[in-house]
Amino acid sequence: MDASKNNSSRSNCCRLRGELESLRTTVERIHKQVAELQQQNNKLQQQNNKLQSEIDRLKKEREETEKNSKRQTTRFPRRQRKTEPKKPGRKKGTPATHRDRPAKVDREIDVPVEGCPDCCCAVENIEVHRQFQTDLPPVTPVITQFNVQVGTCPHCGKRVQGRHPEQISDALGAAGNLIGPNAQSMAAGLKHHAGLSYAKITNFLFDSFQLKTVASTFVRAGQRLAKRAKPTFELLKSQLRLEHVVHADETGWRIGILSDWLWVFSSQQITVYQVGGGRGHDVPLEILGDDFQGILISDGLASYDPLPYLKGRCLGHVLARISKLELAIPDRNLWDLQTLKNLLQEAMHLARRREMLTAKGYRRRVQELENRLNFWILLNEEHRQSEIARLAGHLQKHRHEWFMFLYDPLVPPTNNHAERMIRPAVILRKLGGCNKTPAGAKVHSVLASLIVSCRQQGKRFLDLAGQLFHARARIAIPLAALPGG
Repeated sequence: MDASKNNSSRSNCCRLRGELESLRTTVERIHKQVAELQQQNNKLQQQNNKLQSEIDRLKKEREETEKNSKRQTTRFPRRQRKTEPKKPGRKKGTPATHRDRPAKVDREIDVPVEGCPDCCCAVENIEVHRQFQTDLPPVTPVITQFNVQVGTCPHCGKRVQGRHPEQISDALGAAGNLIGPNAQSMAAGLKHHAGLSYAKITNFLFDSFQLKTVASTFVRAGQRLAKRAKPTFELLKSQLRLEHVVHADETGWRIGILSDWLWVFSSQQITVYQVGGGRGHDVPLEILGDDFQGILISDGLASYDPLPYLKGRCLGHVLARISKLELAIPDRNLWDLQTLKNLLQEAMHLARRREMLTAKGYRRRVQELENRLNFWILLNEEHRQSEIARLAGHLQKHRHEWFMFLYDPLVPPTNNHAERMIRPAVILRKLGGCNKTPAGAKVHSVLASLIVSCRQQGKRFLDLAGQLFHARARIAIPLAALPGG
């Protein structure tokens, strides 16, 4: 009896010992899991803090952007100095530039050596060196009085008035005191290209030439000049439609209190600005027409998609988008972006080496790049990172527009030309506050287009404006017919 009780007690102890060991193992496993979960929680907490900091930063930037959008001019965007800024001045290897020796000298002045200023002795071994100084002579306004004869026809009774070729108007009486075409043309250039206000222009003309004027004079003069130049502006648009490559870009603009857009359409010889009309595809369709046979290069605005033109896209904007994504996505996905960046940069480098390769070798390299881009898009269209997947979808949507520059040597890989052409308008927007009325917007579209196009073709806007002022009727004047160039 006692033996059976001992056996039962021993078995119970063994069972309890086993259960205790099992519980100890379970507790250790739970402790281990708790430690792992705590570690994961710490990591998630760190990531949450980083995300919260990024959210706070983005909110602050958004508030700053909204605040700046209500200002006429925005603040400088850079908050910190660059750690390794570019050295100013001429870059190493760039040829030095200097003023050419003038072909004509109007006057000569001998500059003798007076002697040594320290020893008061005569100087020996004298050599003569030439120095040239080009300056503007003192300019004073030239006032011309036209003694205009006015009479009546004895046959029909019609009033007949004489007109000299140098006159720009038939106005007499109180309106017969005019500002000449050179001053008006200069004011138009300073306003619509340099971005000066009419008040600053009047001050400049008085300080430099003692020419007294008021701002309203140049406002009305600009309107009259734009009306005279309208046929030439239309001729400019018709010539732009014949260009092989046209770059397009747009930027925000204001007409009075309303928000609108300023468009630029530019080739190497012609630039046309269009203020107003919204941001739809009807604006480029109006400028380029239905029968445009060239290639339109743009940044990627959706308004260009419905246009029935052959189009090319700017790779610079794609590379900028990749650079932004590299700062926003996890490191494990950077390889996909770096692959695409290397591919696009390799394509741009190949276009620069076009003349160094044989035609067969160049075509083979182009086809290789096309295949690699197709493979990258196919591989990343369903990427786990949504930003990369959207980028791949964007590349696929405009697949045949990215490498247009590889097939046509006149097509550049970027839209930098349009960026440069629209830059003066952006500066003018900051300085002058855009346009107050739709009529002023039309004046700026016409005159800014003619001024920039003249500069592109090596012509003087003053010559064009002079012909427009002296023409009896509104006629279209081809820029190629102007002197110079």
